[in-house]
Amino acid sequence: MDLTLLKQHGLVPSSAPPAGFVAEDVASRPTRVPQMALTSLALDVSGGCNLRCRYCAEQASQPQRRPMEDGLISEAIRLLGNNCPEGSRGSVRLGSGEPLLALPQLRRLEAEIEACKASLDVFLTTNGMLVDDTTADWLAATDWRLKVSLDGPPDIHNAWRVDASGKATFAHVSAAVQRLVDRCADRVSATAVLCRRAQPKVVFDSIAALGVRRIELVCVATNDKEILLSAEDVLAYHGFVQQYADTLIGADLETQPMLVGFEEAARRAMGYANTDLPCGAGRTLAGVDADGALYPCFRFVGLEAYRLGYLRSGLEPQLQHRFCNSVGCATGQRQPCQDCWAQSLCGGPCFSVAAFFGPGAHAPSSLHCAIQLANARAAVKYVTRQREIDAAALLPLLPIEIPLP
Repeated sequence: MDLTLLKQHGLVPSSAPPAGFVAEDVASRPTRVPQMALTSLALDVSGGCNLRCRYCAEQASQPQRRPMEDGLISEAIRLLGNNCPEGSRGSVRLGSGEPLLALPQLRRLEAEIEACKASLDVFLTTNGMLVDDTTADWLAATDWRLKVSLDGPPDIHNAWRVDASGKATFAHVSAAVQRLVDRCADRVSATAVLCRRAQPKVVFDSIAALGVRRIELVCVATNDKEILLSAEDVLAYHGFVQQYADTLIGADLETQPMLVGFEEAARRAMGYANTDLPCGAGRTLAGVDADGALYPCFRFVGLEAYRLGYLRSGLEPQLQHRFCNSVGCATGQRQPCQDCWAQSLCGGPCFSVAAFFGPGAHAPSSLHCAIQLANARAAVKYVTRQREIDAAALLPLLPIEIPLP
């Protein structure tokens, strides 16, 4: 990775902030290690996957797993129902492997949530291979939020995402996206993994053309130099997100496909939901394995060194404290986050990426920093210029409804 090239474009943490950016206006409050109740659980219901993606982070870092039994799923739902304070909502996250391989368990999970009358949001991530018309009809009838993994147009997607026999998968996945968009477009998003020679604008535009309104472009997590983004790939992303910000200035956000990472950075550039953590993993969120053991999230499941407790007994304070002060530490405990102007717009690296594919527990990778800084710079430019034109046009970025005069 040519850090000199990235530094020239302000894509390393030591870079100076954009003109007009005032860090004090968007600073986040330091997070302490909490003794919080779990209000979000990530369930690996299937314990497996029907694809063999060439960049799979799970195969690179996690042991094999087995399907989750119905009784454990019931326990998880009851725990969330009991832990969520009145007036708030918990969440169930279904991913890691392919959850639709365990479709009967998912249908029972839906029934469990209805039976206990818990206020829970369900997020399901699928590779789309099993989304036929019948399954799409069922998913549309739920109120679940649905994310499909799609890496772009056929030539890009099929280069990385193949089935167990090495065959291309784009036709199946794009058809699944279309089925879901046709039935419940407001609850459908897509995530594309950017690998070497990625073309961010081509990827984004091709997914948006399918009718997807929320699109996430994430940097591949791997140690394989043939798959990792190059400095030129990162600069291509930087150019894309700058151009994307330009198209939004003066536009109606309700009519535009939204780039998720940019959206989050723009919201924080407005001073809303600023954070020194990327997520609640190990604090309010835990991944559950087939034996009921708790881990910080999906990406740590099965790794004994990161076990935090058990579903029936809860998080063990000593193990939680150890995680939250090492791999799961906040930006104030990380280098180079401590000195980075954009730390409160970023929240720090994914804990698993830093642990398994970065320099270590207390430092993110240069790739993570570069992509996040590209989002942050574009977001600051957009928010600053849009405020000058029409500040009210920024309101759709906030996850709350604000009545206009």
